Amino acid sequence: MSRNIFTFALLVAILVVLVAGNMQAQSLVSANVGSTATVMAALSIGKTDMAFGNVPVSTAVVLNPTDVTKSSYVGSQAAVGTVTITGANSTDVIVTWPPTIPLKQTGKTDLTLTLAVNGDASNANQASAGGLSSGATAHTSAGGNYSLWVGGNMTTGTDLGLFSGSATFAVEYK
Repeated sequence: MSRNIFTFALLVAILVVLVAGNMQAQSLVSANVGSTATVMAALSIGKTDMAFGNVPVSTAVVLNPTDVTKSSYVGSQAAVGTVTITGANSTDVIVTWPPTIPLKQTGKTDLTLTLAVNGDASNANQASAGGLSSGATAHTSAGGNYSLWVGGNMTTGTDLGLFSGSATFAVEYK
């Protein structure tokens, strides 16, 4: 009888080992996670500065980004700013800039310039370029280019002299 108990105990131990091993194998599951990356041409950005020229005191001045001749109360040296983006051909990019920038002169009250930005994939289309807002998606040309024209409006104060400031334009692939 003791031999039967020993045999029975051995069978139970073997079953426990087999079941435990089987349970461990069943509790282990796996999945392969894929990964992709599209390597794009490096983005670059070029610019020319905008200028209002000589403007009158206490006046609402407007620098039209589509055509400087359609501007209001700007000086003869007024110039629309440009931002030229170069990257991958026919690709979406996101362009951002601040909505306003302070124009400063030491000891004087700042002027607030509200930016107006138009853009097009062809640098020949300034006059017909559509308005953009910061964070907008732009689509580069077949040659990988996109042009922005920068103007804006502000109301001058009573302080005289040269006021200046700048805005940072940034671009990234969508």
